[in-house]
Amino acid sequence: MSDSQTIAYPYAKAAFDYARDAAQLEAWENMLVVMKEVAQAPSVASQIEALDMLGPDAHEEFTQSFLAICEGLLDEYGQNLLKLMAENGRLGVLPQVAELYQTFKSDFERTVEACVTTAEPLDEQQKDSLSQALERKLNRTVSLTCQIDKTLVGGIKITAGELVIDGSLKSAINRLASRLEV
Repeated sequence: MSDSQTIAYPYAKAAFDYARDAAQLEAWENMLVVMKEVAQAPSVASQIEALDMLGPDAHEEFTQSFLAICEGLLDEYGQNLLKLMAENGRLGVLPQVAELYQTFKSDFERTVEACVTTAEPLDEQQKDSLSQALERKLNRTVSLTCQIDKTLVGGIKITAGELVIDGSLKSAINRLASRLEV
């Protein structure tokens, strides 16, 4: 786990635990996405980086500005999380908090997003078969997204969480070439 993820972990875990217990998983996901998007906006991101060099008054003023941008999109508890992270100088890890929260939520709901990359488009029957096979393999509900990458030449590449299955012709050619070099 990188340093930023280590720092973000307790915030994401606390947000997830609260959201789960309050049956507000979707609402919290939406609030964290809003906070993440605002924190990643170039002008806001540069201000977050500069906050460490400024005094506590600047933190309070910036937090109020951040909350004003998010007005109506964060409930009282989402605002409290933002204020706490600002007080602790942790606004820079908001994107990681949102990502970790999504991981906790997916694990809890037993879902996974799978990205399938092929050289040619898949038809609906192929998508359904692939989705069912992944659900059996991963023991989770699979949300499938498909991408086209002509450089694969043929075959398929699947990424689902930490699982990567690379059955592309391009990858097979690269493996063969490396074996021939030895």
